[in-house]
Amino acid sequence: MIYSINKQAVEIKTKFESAPLTSPNEVCVTIGMLCKIYGLPIQPKGVTTSGMREELHKSIDGLPVPSDLADKLISMLDGYVREDHISDEVYELVKYSYDEQKI
Repeated sequence: MIYSINKQAVEIKTKFESAPLTSPNEVCVTIGMLCKIYGLPIQPKGVTTSGMREELHKSIDGLPVPSDLADKLISMLDGYVREDHISDEVYELVKYSYDEQKI
């Protein structure tokens, strides 16, 4: 898997009004980016996309949204309604996007 392409796809989608996330890869990228933006540690691997989203919300709900980018990423993440399994390979995108995210 080419990790940078997945992160670039999410970054490009943030530039549009309503570009949805379309895969568990993009969900994991978004979670990694948000963890970094919020100054959180890398989120542990979950079983499903919705489970990982719920765990992230436990960490960030009630905190001020630190940027327009974070607001857009949260909106995109919350709009992802499919229930996908998170494989070890796909989870690596959380780590990659966390490490590569500029704050």
